[in-house]
This record gives sequence, structure tokens and C-alpha cells, in this order.
Amino acid sequence: MIDDPRVSACIVLYKTSSIVLDAVRSLTNSTERVQLYIVDNSAELTIQRLIENLDPSTVFYPQATNLGYGKGHNVVIPHLKSEYHLIMTPDITFAPDLISRMVDYMDAHPDIVILSPRVFFPDGNEQHLPHRRPTVRYLLGGPLEKYGKPFTTWRDEYTMKNEDITVPIDVEFATGCFMMVRTHALYQMRGFDERYFLYQEDSDLTLKALQYGHVVYHPDMHVTHAWNREDARSLKLRWVHIVSTAKFFWKWGIQW
Repeated sequence: MIDDPRVSACIVLYKTSSIVLDAVRSLTNSTERVQLYIVDNSAELTIQRLIENLDPSTVFYPQATNLGYGKGHNVVIPHLKSEYHLIMTPDITFAPDLISRMVDYMDAHPDIVILSPRVFFPDGNEQHLPHRRPTVRYLLGGPLEKYGKPFTTWRDEYTMKNEDITVPIDVEFATGCFMMVRTHALYQMRGFDERYFLYQEDSDLTLKALQYGHVVYHPDMHVTHAWNREDARSLKLRWVHIVSTAKFFWKWGIQW
């Protein structure tokens, strides 16, 4: 374990492939030392040994059952001693200087609670992930955009394509695939709302964070996300997504 790390990171695993090793390599190659925590919802010892070989300082929290994404990340919060905490998925990679640059930016902007990067697919295409607050029409815009207007207009508004996102900009929804959070704010927010098993936990956390300061998307901070949109192919996960969205609207109110 690293003594007095400025930055910590947590990755939640569930039957995860070896792709997580690329994420761990990104952390170990970072110019900023990072204390890594792994919450393994499926307790895969083979993956744990491989991660330990890459980063012996990693702290593991194996779980007997699948806690879900947000609740899994919450496991480590009481143990954090860092100033900044990275919440990330197992399929993220980034350049060695990224975390140092994010820390420097947050040091210079103490009113920022969450810093969110620009996200790309492995093939170089961009994932348009700076979002406005989810509403009914915005969420309909995605699956229906192939039918043209008004759905494409709704989708473009939701992903802020009509805004100048070539400069740092405040957002209402930061992606949970990779975000840097001030640890003390994460304590105050009590982490993720554990009523969400999967999906919408990041939009919920963003709205909570906005009560403590700014949530900023920075286009010059880049990560690669090997996102495979499992919910689009699985009826079970699609239903989980619908349930989480209903919980979000129940908590924050329905907006058209």
C-alpha cells in the first residue's frame, strides 16, 4: 500500500476479462503515483494474481455477491486517504501524464468537484459523453435518432453537440467510466446511491456533486474506453437500465 497518496483509484470487477490489466498498466505507468483499490464482485483469484504482479500495492476487496457498480465503488470510500479519487471501469486506458494533468487542473480550480475527460473508442472515434441532465426526450433521442428529427435534435442537445465543447465546460452528467472526484466531497456525498444496481448511478452522483461545486468536462484530457454497449444486446441489462432510469426520475423528478 502506498503511504499518503494524493490520488487513489477504484475499479469494480465482475467476471472481467484480462482487459483490466491494460487499465492497471495505465495506472502503474502514470507519472502520478496512484493507490489502486479493486472491488471484485466475482472474486476471481486468477485476475487478482495477475493484477498483483503488475501492482503489488493494490488493495483487494473480494465480495461474495455482485454488489453492482455504485455499491461496489462505495466499499472503498471509508478507507480512502487521498485528496483525489478516480472512479473508473476496467476497460479504460490513458497516457502516463493524464492523471498528473488532471490533478494540476483541479489544484488550480478548487471549486471543481468532479473532472471528466474526453472519451474515445479504441478505433479513435469519439464517444460523445458530456451530457445534460437526463430527461424523457433526451433518453428517447438515442434509440430513435435513426428516424430523424426531432429525435436527432434531442440527442444532439443531450450530448451537447450544440455547445462549444472544445474548451472546458460545466456539465450536468459526467460519465462514470472515468471521473476524478475530490475525496472529501465523495465523503460528504456518501458516494453512490446504492439503490441503483447499474446505470444512472453516475448521473445521480453528478447531480449530488453539483450541490458542492462544479462538474467540468475537459476536452484536452483524453481516455480510451473499450465500451461494448452490453445493454443494447441484452434484454436483461436493458431492463436493468429502464429500472434505474425510473429510480432516477422518481428521485430527481421527471422532466420532458
